[in-house]
Amino acid sequence: MVAPLITVLALVLLVPLVRLIMVSGQEYGLDQLIGGKPVRWVGLDNFVKVLTSQDFYDALWRTVKFVVVSVALTIGLGLALAHLLAKVSAPVRVFLLLSLVTVWAMPPIIAMPIWRWLIDQRFGVLNYGLYKAGLLPTRTFNWFAEPFTGWMVITAIVVWGALPFVVISLHAAMTAVSADHVEAARLDGAGAWRVFTAVTLPAIRSTLLIVTTLSIIWNYRVFAQIWLLRDIGANKDSYYTLGIWSYVESFSNKDFGYGAAIALVSVVLLAALSAVAVRHVLRSAADENGS
Repeated sequence: MVAPLITVLALVLLVPLVRLIMVSGQEYGLDQLIGGKPVRWVGLDNFVKVLTSQDFYDALWRTVKFVVVSVALTIGLGLALAHLLAKVSAPVRVFLLLSLVTVWAMPPIIAMPIWRWLIDQRFGVLNYGLYKAGLLPTRTFNWFAEPFTGWMVITAIVVWGALPFVVISLHAAMTAVSADHVEAARLDGAGAWRVFTAVTLPAIRSTLLIVTTLSIIWNYRVFAQIWLLRDIGANKDSYYTLGIWSYVESFSNKDFGYGAAIALVSVVLLAALSAVAVRHVLRSAADENGS
């Protein structure tokens, strides 16, 4: 019964990964792809080129900063909204959950044109509203003229798209917290913050670790939001994450071997990060079962 699933996964994941490994060890450009020029094996030369390039460390540092900030905002806002869902009335809760599901169901490729219209330099609703509120000096503010404001927009959009899963998951975990424990803490004189940190947070720790791990993996792999928005302004190199850099080297510069090496290094880093995160999740689950 498991064989069909394993077969599909092997075809979808394993075969491309093996091909990626092969190309990363080759001199493989447009001449080899369509020009008939024979492929030349270069061994680890592409990886040496990646690891000795300053562009790699710039892209890695940019990726790390983006992941840390976006995940921190996603989890922080997710906890606040999940707690809010438990306090509002049933009709409001249903409305909020439906809104979250709608956001979660919208693919980034569809959401990005809407966001591009909202932040448009000349006709954007966001610019108009902030200008009328006195928060912008001009209505024609280009958010992507500078990397700092451009990354602010990208991070906000990524957090917006990631919040539904986090909020719904944490809300479900919070509803399973024992009401008796909460009531006992309140009878002992604990305030709302103390109840949350001493009762609710330990009870939802496993779920919190899981959604944090998934958020790290997903935000590390963010591509469409950055790629579709970076063309609005200048300084496009300032928006290179590892994924964007690999794509540019492969399909813009037509150096598929070098791009494959970048992608493979990125995969190895993500696999190592995922292994550490999963280990913490399993350890947390084991501690809870032991207690």
